[in-house]
Amino acid sequence: MKKHFKHMTARSFLPVAIAGGFAVALLIVLAFFVLKPAEHPGPTQQELEADYANGLKYERGDNVTVNYQTAMEWYRKAADAGYPPAELSVGILYMSGRGTPKDPKQAADWFRRAAEHGLPEGQVQLAGDTLSGVATADGKPDKIEALKWLLLGADAVSDPLMKQVAQTQRNKLSDQMTDSDRIEAQNRAEAWRKAHTPPPE
Repeated sequence: MKKHFKHMTARSFLPVAIAGGFAVALLIVLAFFVLKPAEHPGPTQQELEADYANGLKYERGDNVTVNYQTAMEWYRKAADAGYPPAELSVGILYMSGRGTPKDPKQAADWFRRAAEHGLPEGQVQLAGDTLSGVATADGKPDKIEALKWLLLGADAVSDPLMKQVAQTQRNKLSDQMTDSDRIEAQNRAEAWRKAHTPPPE
C-alpha cells in the first residue's frame, strides 16, 4: 500500500481532496436540514375563532362567572395573532377599564389595528377617537381622518343601531366640512381601499 502512495504526486491527490471536500459540504448541508428546529406555524383560523369565543364567554358570562380579566387574556391571545374581532374587543375593554386599567390611548391603538385589518366596527371606533383627538399624535381632532374611517366603515357595520349612529355621524361630519376637506377624506378612503384590495388572481 505504501508503495502505491509513494508514487502518487500532489496532482494525483487533487481529485481525492475535491471529492472529500464535496462530501463534507454535503454532510453539513444535510445536517442543517435534519437538525434544523421545526418551524411552528401560527395559530389556525379555527384556533383564533376559538380563543375569541372563549373571550366572549367570560365577558358575557355564558355558563361561566363573568371575568373580564380572563376575557382579556383570551382576547389578547387572538388579538396578538392579528384577529380583528379580538383586537376590537381588547380595545373596548381598555376603553371601559374592565379586566384592565382604563387606558384610552391603548384602546385607540387596538381600534387602529382592527381598522387597518378592515373591520368596520374598528374603523368606526377609530373615527370617534380620531375626532376626539385620543387617536391622534398631537391630541388634536382630525376631522379629515375621522371622515375617512367613517366613509370606510359606517355602511358595513353589522349591528343595525351602531350602523345607524355611524352613518348619522358620518353625514353630520361631512356637512360640517369644506369641500376641499371632504374631497381629501374621500381620496384617503379610496387610497386605503386600493392598498388593501388583494390583486386579482
